[in-house]
Amino acid sequence: MNHRRLIGGVVALLLAISAVQPLEAQRAGGWSWSSQYSTVLGVGDTGDFAGGLSWRGVTFDVERATSDNVTLGLTFGWHVLDEQNTGTTQFPQGAISGTAFRYINSAPILLTGNYFFGDRTSIRPYVGAGAGTYWIENRTEAGVFYVDDSNWHFGLLGEAGILIPRPGGAGITLSARYNWALETNDTERQYMTFSIGYTVGN
Repeated sequence: MNHRRLIGGVVALLLAISAVQPLEAQRAGGWSWSSQYSTVLGVGDTGDFAGGLSWRGVTFDVERATSDNVTLGLTFGWHVLDEQNTGTTQFPQGAISGTAFRYINSAPILLTGNYFFGDRTSIRPYVGAGAGTYWIENRTEAGVFYVDDSNWHFGLLGEAGILIPRPGGAGITLSARYNWALETNDTERQYMTFSIGYTVGN
């Protein structure tokens, strides 16, 4: 896959959408919806299991403004990490030498809160946090053998980003999120997402 072409296509699509007349400006009590394309990077043990930058992720946010600077909402998404390596892979039934594929699929469902700096007519940095649950699948495949371990984890999120407003209340977002799925059955997962998205509200 040509990653530069993919990213260029996503950016072009977002800019084309932003050219459409946006909806009414978001104010206290208003709702907003955001769709984001996300890249994913494993951290710590997660990077050891399936390292490298992944280009497969989507994130969706629904938020309600409690003031011009504060929003509360829900985020959910699908984030994938994968790795191919050659060597000896251990399974409960034994070991196999050759090419192995490792996958992590993560589906977060979190309650979130964000604080926006500045006013609604300017570029707005923001910080946020969230808590909820992650469904995590850890899968290793080598030849005809595979191990699949799936669990629900309690998790936490930290975020920093920038909202670039459009006239009428829509905007383009650039953000980085730290996702921490706490330990369940001796497995803990941590990863970063780097996202570009488009937000509309009313």
